[in-house]
Amino acid sequence: MYINTDLIMRYRFVYLSAMFVLASCGGEKKSSDEDKQQNVLVEDRPTVVVDVVRKAPFNNEIVSNGKVSAGKYADVYWEVDGTIASVSVCNGKYVGAGEVLAQVESFRPKNALESAKAEMERARLSMYETIIGQGYDPEADSIPENVRRLAEIKSGYMQSRASYLSAQYDYEHCVLKAPIGGVVANQSDMASNKANRNKPFCRIIDMNTMTAEFSIIENELPMVKVGEPVEISAFAMPGKIWSGVVSEINPYVESNGMVKIKARIANATGLFEGTNISVRIRQEAGICMAVPKGAVVMRSNKPVVFKAKNGQAQWCYVETSTENSEMVAIECSDIQEGDTIVVSGNTFLAHNSEINY
Repeated sequence: MYINTDLIMRYRFVYLSAMFVLASCGGEKKSSDEDKQQNVLVEDRPTVVVDVVRKAPFNNEIVSNGKVSAGKYADVYWEVDGTIASVSVCNGKYVGAGEVLAQVESFRPKNALESAKAEMERARLSMYETIIGQGYDPEADSIPENVRRLAEIKSGYMQSRASYLSAQYDYEHCVLKAPIGGVVANQSDMASNKANRNKPFCRIIDMNTMTAEFSIIENELPMVKVGEPVEISAFAMPGKIWSGVVSEINPYVESNGMVKIKARIANATGLFEGTNISVRIRQEAGICMAVPKGAVVMRSNKPVVFKAKNGQAQWCYVETSTENSEMVAIECSDIQEGDTIVVSGNTFLAHNSEINY
């Protein structure tokens, strides 16, 4: 039997070549799968935000919400009835003490005053006649008191004089004047309206006496004293700060454990009575190691801070003391100044979690 050795060698070469190609392809695929798996592991690591721990001056802080109120104001009432003839002011206008605000029609009060004056003069003449009848000069200072008193009553002078003074008061109060200087608020009456003696015509606010009123909890009282500086911000005007000084501490703890505080505002330009505000009181607490509030999370009902080291998050139990709106002071033997800690993205971290930062 004839065997073609050349053909066999050719087939063997083709087979070995095919096996080499297959082996090469299989190796590349395995390498690619391993790289992909490795990339997935890297991508599965949570990305966190880190910061370096430093020791620095720390401020204790009290933050409370409150309102602005006027330390000095006057609600102005009509003291006579009648129709309003004119209004000279509007809301927001500054007026000086004694400045005319409005006026009611004065025709009737003026006539009543003239009539009361005439009646008083008639009674005065009758009183003089009675005194002369007793043998005394009505203009003399030597008239006995009982004689003068009897003459005043008998002539009706006392009653007529009281009526005159009442009519004079009504006439003078047809004009409404500002009792203090300040800014007009809550004014709504117009000419031709009836003067309402049961509600204020307006309120005059002394803008130089604006006060921040707020409350603190009783265990914060040791941090507050009269003269303590405060920072005031209005919810409607973010970014703007007013300064003030604690002027009054109410020595009474309410049933909810709160204590009312007042702080005088140095320059209340832009603030109005009733403005909703936030008040911040700061006190220096010395040098300490403080971290952002977001760095502290709870594990097993204990505060923990994660230290970032060699691509891992290592949790460290800490003791917290004072805090303010942004930072919290901590003590921990495992965390030193200069260490890198996780300040965000730490909600679901476990001890020795692989992290990207």
